[in-house]
Amino acid sequence: MKRSFILLSLICFSILSSAKTPVDHESKIANNLLIPLNDSGSAYSKLSFATQFWARQTKLNPGSATISGDPIASEFDFALRRTRFSMFNKLNKKTTFYTQFGFNNLNASSSKPTIYFHDVWAMYDLLPKSLSLGFGLNGWNGISRLTNASYQKTLTLDNPGFNIPSVNHSDLEIRQFGIFIKGTLNRLNYRAVISKPMVYNGVPEQPETKNGYEFPSTQLAWKAYTTWNFWEREYFQTPYVPMTYFGEKKICNLGIGFDFYPGSVAEFDKSGGRTLKDRMLLGADYFMELPFKNNQAISVYSVIYNYNFGTNYLRTSGTMNRWYDGTATEGAGNTEYKIGTGNIWYSTLGYLLPQSFMEKAGRLQLFCAYALKDFEALPQKIYNYDFGANLFANGHKLKFSMQYSLRPLVKNIDAGVPSQHLGTFIFQTQIVI
Repeated sequence: MKRSFILLSLICFSILSSAKTPVDHESKIANNLLIPLNDSGSAYSKLSFATQFWARQTKLNPGSATISGDPIASEFDFALRRTRFSMFNKLNKKTTFYTQFGFNNLNASSSKPTIYFHDVWAMYDLLPKSLSLGFGLNGWNGISRLTNASYQKTLTLDNPGFNIPSVNHSDLEIRQFGIFIKGTLNRLNYRAVISKPMVYNGVPEQPETKNGYEFPSTQLAWKAYTTWNFWEREYFQTPYVPMTYFGEKKICNLGIGFDFYPGSVAEFDKSGGRTLKDRMLLGADYFMELPFKNNQAISVYSVIYNYNFGTNYLRTSGTMNRWYDGTATEGAGNTEYKIGTGNIWYSTLGYLLPQSFMEKAGRLQLFCAYALKDFEALPQKIYNYDFGANLFANGHKLKFSMQYSLRPLVKNIDAGVPSQHLGTFIFQTQIVI
């Protein structure tokens, strides 16, 4: 089944790549619906819809089972990874109101999706482009560029997960209530946030180990991310930044960021005494997109994360994990050791082929990604690998992607030796209107 699915995906990708219909970037997919709010058009509402459809073949962790309890080694499934509606409202020259709602991760094991608001925030430009002040439920974040990445404009098929380390633990899909400032000063692009993290869990019971545990702190969190633009200057009206411009811009940036949440880590001693510590998440990154002759382009991104969730903190996660049981230390399905106290180095490389390579169908971009995770709780490093391609039929508005990913399976957590890597193949169709 796995080989058949991969072969079918490659055939579909080849057919799309060799389509004879010329690409019309102006009319193939309509621009976002624009509704004027005044006669001059300076006030308007811009509506948008986006969806990502997945077909996926996953090699599962040992001992995994279906919902009925039957053992299973691998499975093919379909899913809607994300479906969102958004409204970008320019109420006047200085006032912006943005809202986004929808759902994530709908597959055959899901109940009917819960549609909810991801963003509801307003922003006022105190100084044009230099300083804006906003408030509400927002996704303005610190740490790294990848933490603030637009899900529509990724280089790889999906984000790696560890770039948003607090997701659904102290936030709502990386959003929190708070106030923020952002802007551009010469070549410096910045964003800073004071937020009230969300509390989902009560006070943890005393564990048997000295590992750090998340604690429901009532304090404010402080976040910031800043970049220096060496070439073209970037300016963002929403929090979400591209990870590739597919050759339309010449960009070279260095960035640093943090996310500081006081009193949100609990550690226990043998007598049951509890010590509260601060969670500190740091990032430093480099982003480059370099167009060159024949409309080719190279995209490079590299980031180093230093995460402190407390002593030996370790968390497993798996995207749309719909499986049960499991004898692996990571758990069932596609779960893996994804986030923890320690360091992560992650890099991506993309190559946009010449316009003439398949100008009848769009633009083809090849990519690969590598992650090295050095967690305090594991005595050895673990690695992830991704390989794939994007076919831009109309930029990011109509994009077909396929990716093969290898995740580590740790045979013995005490030894920390990965016994093998397990693969996942995904074919994605993205439509943005």
